Formats: sequence, structure tokens, C-alpha cells
Amino acid sequence: MVAARRALRLRSRVPALVCVLALAGAIRAAAQGSEPLRKSDVIRLLSNPLIGAGEVADLIRRTCLAFRPTERDWADLRELGASADVLSSVGACAAREPRRATLASSAPPPPTPRAAPPPAAAAPPASSPPPMVVAALLAPRVVVGPGAVALVELQVKKSDGTDARGDKLVLRGSSGIPGGAARDVEAVADDSGFASFHVPVGRQTGRYRLEVVGAAGGALPGRPGLELVVRAGLPARIEAPSQLELGPPGDGALALPVAVKDSFGNPVPGEAIELRPAKVAMGPVADTRTTDSLGRVLFVIRRAAVREPGQLQVRARGATLASVNATGPDIISSVATGFIAGDGQRGLARSRLPEPIVFQARGIAGDPLPNRRVSFRAVNAEITPDSAVTDSAGQIRLDVTLGSKAGTAVVTALVDSVERQATLHVDARVPAELILERDGSRVDGGHIVVELGVPFTLTLKARDGYGNPSPAADLLGPLREMVRQFNARSRLVKLLGVQPDSSATTLTFKATGLGSAEVTLYGDLRTSVTVEVVPARR
Repeated sequence: MVAARRALRLRSRVPALVCVLALAGAIRAAAQGSEPLRKSDVIRLLSNPLIGAGEVADLIRRTCLAFRPTERDWADLRELGASADVLSSVGACAAREPRRATLASSAPPPPTPRAAPPPAAAAPPASSPPPMVVAALLAPRVVVGPGAVALVELQVKKSDGTDARGDKLVLRGSSGIPGGAARDVEAVADDSGFASFHVPVGRQTGRYRLEVVGAAGGALPGRPGLELVVRAGLPARIEAPSQLELGPPGDGALALPVAVKDSFGNPVPGEAIELRPAKVAMGPVADTRTTDSLGRVLFVIRRAAVREPGQLQVRARGATLASVNATGPDIISSVATGFIAGDGQRGLARSRLPEPIVFQARGIAGDPLPNRRVSFRAVNAEITPDSAVTDSAGQIRLDVTLGSKAGTAVVTALVDSVERQATLHVDARVPAELILERDGSRVDGGHIVVELGVPFTLTLKARDGYGNPSPAADLLGPLREMVRQFNARSRLVKLLGVQPDSSATTLTFKATGLGSAEVTLYGDLRTSVTVEVVPARR
């Protein structure tokens, strides 16, 4: 069994060995002959994986070429993977007059003998041209991101096969890259025959065609060219509307445009962008789309799929880069709309409140409603303004001056069909006058008749400058002291007691002698009444 397997492996290797021997024989036959290589010969040699590039280069140097390479020929050789060694051998042959392939034929008849010309001076031997520099790019296309420095590597040889150590090369066109080098980038071949261009590519995306030339700007054999591609970086910023109006429920569709850019502001094409709700309760509105060549994507959302307003997240590569507030229709809420600050303030009559009152309009989804016209009216107060438009937070601030009537003031706001009120409290100012009443009739400054020995009462009231009742007890000082001072001054009438309450003070008197006397009360303010004492009725 083992012998059979070895025989089988030996038989499988026979065709490959025969092919290698045949190719080696072909190379030796071409090397021994004097015929130069045609383009088809070179292509056949380069296309065969069993023949090394060094063998092809040696063969070209020994036999040379039967054609002068054109630009298309150079491009074809590069596409076939010709190394710098092969290209330098082709360049060396191209620098010389190409040899033509000849066919075997009979020798032509000898020419008719002519008279020998006179001897001429011997011509100097022709000098061979200096070897050219041949460059082969390791990669004909280089792709980098914005803000990077592209590395362009190439192999450099002389056309005679010697090293090009120390030769300078220039990457023509590299100075035309926006934000790149100020002059074309240069490189020098090192001891191993390689050179590297370090090309700053700026911050913008683009596609550039560059050419490797000699130090003096002369074209190299085959005009080796490079395609430099500056591709957008990773998604770093998303431009999307901050708010998406959902509108009333229905079967319609909503459009949400999104633009994706990298950290340098370049559009990011071909990027998968995900749209999904921040909360599951919003409904099945998730979607994933790929950006176009300008970094844009348009999400189309079915209105029926959105169950409630909320926040939509725009994500790229697992990271949330933007959020969109999906808001319901702008239907004002009768519950959430109203005065949110300043309601219930208290102040003196005809005074300006220290803090404004603030009104806010909100929709049924709870979001503020900007640009809504609200009208205001006031009872027992003055307001500024009496009509305004809500700001971005759905709010309006009102300055309020209270009216002259003590009690309450009411401010009413009306927006759409919603009406809301704020109640304010108006306090009386300090007393400006004192009033005496008897049995509900005002008697201060007048005349009353009382009976001897029969107690009678007078009601003392205080009013501010706007006629509002105000407490009078504080104006008369300590009540006991007031009684003592009054009785010390008065002979016909004695003050028996003082009974204050919130709006008036009840004074109880008793006449002790017949005659007429003026009853005067004073503190910070003064009032009086003339009292005539008559005998008591029997």
C-alpha cells in the first residue's frame, strides 16, 4: 500500500517537472540565440509563475528587445507585475537602437565591386548614453484618511541593473493637494534600492493623480503614476433636525433627512446609519440606511408606527451622535397650560409687584408651545403687555401694578379656547384719616346728643388714601394708656372701654355731667365730635 501511494505521488509530479524542464530549456535556448525578445515573448515570460523576475531581467539584458516600448507597453508591463529589475533592463534596451528579428534566408549576391574611395580620417568611437533611473511603485493606489501622511514606497534601479543609491526622485503634483506640502515631495533611494515619499494629504477628501519624476523634473521610463485617494474618516458628527413634528395620527409618512460627517467636516459615504427610538413605547420606528456619495441619508417614518411623542436616536457604529425630538401636534393642553409663577402675590394698593407673573402654554404631549398669541385682561390691576407671543419655552412674563381697591386682583389669560386666571391680593395702605360713626352714621366733625349717666358707643374707623379700611387700633397707642389720658382730659364724658377688631374699634363712653364738650381722639391722626349731655329720660 505504501509503495502504491509513493508511485501515485511520483506520477502526479511528472507533468510539473516536465513543464519546469521545458521552460528552463526555452530560457537557455533564448539566451544562446541572438534573436531579441518581442513584446509577446516578454509578456509570456512575466505571465509564467515558474520563471523568476531575476531570470527575466537577465534574459532581457543579454538579448535585448526587438521593439521600442511605448507608454502603453510600460503600463502593460507594470500590470503584469514587472519588478524594478525587469523595468530597468527594459529601459536599458530602450536606450539603445532596438535590434530587429531576422528570418533565415539565402545570402544575397555580393555587390558589384567599385573603385575604392580615398581613405578618410578614423571616426571617434561612439559613447554609450548614461544609464537611466527606473522606478516601480510597490502599490499603484494608496488610500488614507484626512489629516494623515501617506506613505508611498517604490523600488529604484538603474537601467543597466546597478543600484540607484542616492538618486533623488520627485512626486509631481503632490504640492497641489489642498492643505498638503508647499512644494512637490522628494525622496532619495536608500542602500537597498528603495525610496519612500511621505505625503501630507490635508483635511479634505479627494482623489489625486501623481507621477514619479527625476530630480530635474524629467519623466522616467514608463512614467510611473500613483493614484492617491483621501477617504473620509469615521463618523463623528451628524446633522439632523432637532425636532420632528409628528402631526395628527394617520397613515401618512414623515421624512427625516440626516447628513453624516467626519471630524474634519467631510461627508462620510457608504456608512450604515441607524435610527431608533429612545423608548420602546414610541413604537416600531427603528430603521437602518446607508449614506450616499454625499454622506446623506433619508429616513421615512410611517406616522401610524409612532404611538407617542418621544426622542429618536441617530446612531453610527454603535454610538449615538444625534437626537431628534419627535413632538405631537400643537394642540394646546387645558391642563398643562396656565400661570406657573407669581400667582398669589400680595402687595399694597397701587404698588407694582416685585416679581412678574409667568404664563406658559403647553401642548397635549406636555411640550412647550412657542409662537402662540396670548391675550390678557385684568380686574383691579394694570398689566404689561396685554397681548404677546410665547417664547421658545412657551412662556410670557407680565409686569403687574395692583389697583386701588383693597381685596383681590384677577389677571386672565386667553389662548385658543383655553382661559386661565391668576389671583393677587391687594392690601390697604397706611391710614390717611379717622372716622367716627354712631349707629352706622358718620358723626366725626359733627354734633351728637347723649343722656346723662347712660353709656353710649362710637365706632372708630381708619381709611387709607384710596378709601380702603385699615386697622385703627395701632394708631391710638396702647389702649389702656389711651383710656387713662382721655379720662384725665375730659370732665363731662368718660371713656369706659376700647374694643378693637380687624376693621374698626368700638369705644364705650358715659356722660358724667350736663353740658357740651368736644370728644377728641388723636394719635398719629386726629378726629373729634361735639357731645351735648342732656338729662336722662325718666
